Amino acid sequence: MPPSGFSQDAINGLLTFVKSTYENTLDRYRHENISEREHLDASIEYLEGIVKTSTPLALNGTVSREGIDGLAKFVSVNFRDLIAEISQGKKREGEAIRTELENIGDYLAQFKLEEK
Repeated sequence: MPPSGFSQDAINGLLTFVKSTYENTLDRYRHENISEREHLDASIEYLEGIVKTSTPLALNGTVSREGIDGLAKFVSVNFRDLIAEISQGKKREGEAIRTELENIGDYLAQFKLEEK
């Protein structure tokens, strides 16, 4: 049995969060002369820093440091996986983030959490 709140809306919220981080990465680094991998690396560093520094203030003690670190890991693992897919040739450099955005959009439209 999944934990309370582990619902279709909750999972869609996480996927929307990931989609938003990719969209913001595209916007943030669009005019810089660096590779997509470098964009992703810079975003990992930025997002981990933001999550770790701002989340404790925003949550006012509702979430533990371990929970905050978990959110930072969730964000960075998505980006690191995409970097690995670029390195392995599964996604093309310069198109990987856009491809990922399309995939997430399709997945969100089709994703259904099985209830038992």
